Amino acid sequence: MKVIERTRSLYNEVDVWETDTGIDFEVAGGTHATWDRHRILTDYAWDAITAAALLRESAPPRSMLMLGLGGGTAVRQLKYFVPHMQVTAVEIDADMVDLARRYMGLDDLNINVVVDDAYRYIETCEESFDAVIDDVYLGGASDVFRPQAHDDALMEQLRSRLKPGGILLANLVTGSGHRRVQSRVRRAFKRHFDQVRRVRPPKGFNETLVAGPTAPPSRLKEFEAKLT
Repeated sequence: MKVIERTRSLYNEVDVWETDTGIDFEVAGGTHATWDRHRILTDYAWDAITAAALLRESAPPRSMLMLGLGGGTAVRQLKYFVPHMQVTAVEIDADMVDLARRYMGLDDLNINVVVDDAYRYIETCEESFDAVIDDVYLGGASDVFRPQAHDDALMEQLRSRLKPGGILLANLVTGSGHRRVQSRVRRAFKRHFDQVRRVRPPKGFNETLVAGPTAPPSRLKEFEAKLT
């Protein structure tokens, strides 16, 4: 592995690593996005996001709002499994979007990318979606952090973007230093939704909360044929 570019934006310090099989974006000592030319799944947080979204009860989402695009790893996975999904992705860091376009084939995904503050965007957005994914993290001096608490006002704004039968997802870092935020977001989800599930990836320190009507885990077997 080697660093092929370093970018210091207003919001993140990003190291672009070239690996034997693809590209990683490193932020605050962790992998913020990854692209592998041979594999679509990663074993890490993005897989949990994808699995949770595919569990929407009536059918996989046909439309999705992604808050916090990063390098587009989760969106790439979801478009692989549901190619005709209409995606709007909001990312505050224009430099991150530029890196994703140059190194991770973002433009090949055929999605609508909006450069804006994600939580400000949902205040004025009038469109509704089958799935809303909240993956808003910024890079700090030594770790990533969530820039806004999931209070009742934010939860209502997120809920307002859902179509009937829609689901709300949140990616959460679960390791040391993140447990208080993790617990607060869990409580906020349970206050606002009757059904909340947790999806955990095989590796890493993350979980995805999925709130709203979901199918049993056996639903995911429908997508096995797309994997080699």
